[in-house]
Amino acid sequence: MLTSQLIKDKKVVIRADLDVPLREGRVENDFRLEALLPTINLCLENAKSTLLIGHLGRPEGQDASLSLAPIQEWLKTRLNRDIPLIPSGFSPGEWWTGDFPISLLDNLRFNQGEENEDRGFATQIAAGADLYIYEAFSTYRSCASMRIIPELLPTVTGFQFDKEISTLTQVLQEPEHPTLLIVSGAKTDKLELIEQIQPRFDRVLLGGKLAQPQFLTVDELDINQGAIQFFLSEISQAKTIVLNGPLGRYEDGIHIQGTKSVLQALKDSSALTILGGGDTLSAIPYLGFAYTDFGFISTGGGAMLEFLATGLHPLLEVLKSLKK
Repeated sequence: MLTSQLIKDKKVVIRADLDVPLREGRVENDFRLEALLPTINLCLENAKSTLLIGHLGRPEGQDASLSLAPIQEWLKTRLNRDIPLIPSGFSPGEWWTGDFPISLLDNLRFNQGEENEDRGFATQIAAGADLYIYEAFSTYRSCASMRIIPELLPTVTGFQFDKEISTLTQVLQEPEHPTLLIVSGAKTDKLELIEQIQPRFDRVLLGGKLAQPQFLTVDELDINQGAIQFFLSEISQAKTIVLNGPLGRYEDGIHIQGTKSVLQALKDSSALTILGGGDTLSAIPYLGFAYTDFGFISTGGGAMLEFLATGLHPLLEVLKSLKK
């Protein structure tokens, strides 16, 4: 468990969730960054120095458009302090020699070692550090920062990661029934996961490209009025509701009715409401809602579905195997 005593006067690396949407070189949606602040602030108050690491997008080598510079600027403003951005191609341990209490390493994925689970790359990052804090629930695919660094440094999970696991575990193990899962979006690869999750919920509703054509508008870019009414009826009866993905192409400003109606019903519901997914994070403020209108907002989309399907997060499996 992460505590002030644990990190007191230590050199700490935080694997952060920095994969946020950008527009014209600025952070467009900062929910994931805000969720990091309790863990970052604890480190600033207690650790000797802190290094933030994370990825953005899927670059193939160096790509200036996917630099973490916009995240650096957001953090500097939000934390009201200078935060140097360490470029890719660093020398081991260089961030511990400066006078800055917190530094940011540029996009991990600029180096192929991250995706290839390269031990040398992980060793470079871990050099000189005392503790590793994993605070990237949405990063669940195998990579050096998830698989290798925990072998090199004592590792604990961050505050947001722990909230994610606790909330989703409650849904799986001690939910208030009836339970309802609403999954939507443009990625049909979710269907295999949904098949695994379905037995864990009393009802499952599909929207977007996952829905049957008879539930969609003529252009198939939103759920139709009949489907909206059906969704609202199911929501009114449920006691635990999980939503992953907007119901239509809300971002065009035209096909908003399905998503807006469902979000309003979730806001008005007395059920435990849990929402997740990058597009969901964007849709909530776009359609005039606040994150506080809902019970819990997950920083993960695919990671949330994976956890609901398996009851596991790969990072926890790594930590468990290291204890054996």
